[in-house]
Amino acid sequence: MTIDHIWPIAVGIAFVFVGIAFMRRFMRESGARAGRVRAEMNERMEALFRATFPELQPHFHPARVLEYVRARRGHVPSGTPSTWRKPPGFPAAGVAELAIEGPKDRVRLLDAAGKPFAAFVYEEHPDGGVIRLGKGKFTVNVKGPEPRVRYWHPEREFKWTPTLWKMKSGVSDHSLESSSSDSSTSSSSSPSSPSTAATAAAAGAGIVAAGGSFDGGGASHAWDDSGGGSSSSAGDSSPDFSSVESGSSSSSSTSY
Repeated sequence: MTIDHIWPIAVGIAFVFVGIAFMRRFMRESGARAGRVRAEMNERMEALFRATFPELQPHFHPARVLEYVRARRGHVPSGTPSTWRKPPGFPAAGVAELAIEGPKDRVRLLDAAGKPFAAFVYEEHPDGGVIRLGKGKFTVNVKGPEPRVRYWHPEREFKWTPTLWKMKSGVSDHSLESSSSDSSTSSSSSPSSPSTAATAAAAGAGIVAAGGSFDGGGASHAWDDSGGGSSSSAGDSSPDFSSVESGSSSSSSTSY
């Protein structure tokens, strides 16, 4: 084989290697860009969560609620009332006091100095657990390929997984969704969507708020607040694991 025959083969092989190197570099850069977009989107959705759900701040992030439910399902209280030191999901709590009433726990969180700062009612569910906090209700599903947390309030609601935020306010009927697998957000609103403090706060983070800033009770309610301890009944309009029904919107959010 002469040099005239080898030269085209060598050039072809060189082009192949250059093409492979180019594709690898392109894929690395694309992955890095996608990672930055996901991180930015997560920061924006976290800002929206803080602005739109003031009654849950700063202790009741859905990831922390999920952590508590998982731990509680494996925790067997020793009598009632029971003390649980360093309860998972609540790093500010030195102790959780559990008063067990049948299938329900009345839980009070105390800081390191022994001062109560939050209270809620916990109920176990075959697929996870339910936490009632003031007027709101968390429904946590720990089964399936990905855990799911849903929060319902008469004026607003959200769904959360480790890869998805989906928020909605019944006041403006405005929803916003983000996914780590999608670099965009999608929103839909009624013709009338009032400007609120939450909208301004979220706009400062570069997004549009899904609803408004409302006066929520949440952790500020008293330890024996009947709003947080109401039991489930046939007339309970708060969400279960299959659907989330808005108390002030004519539409319902779809399931994951």
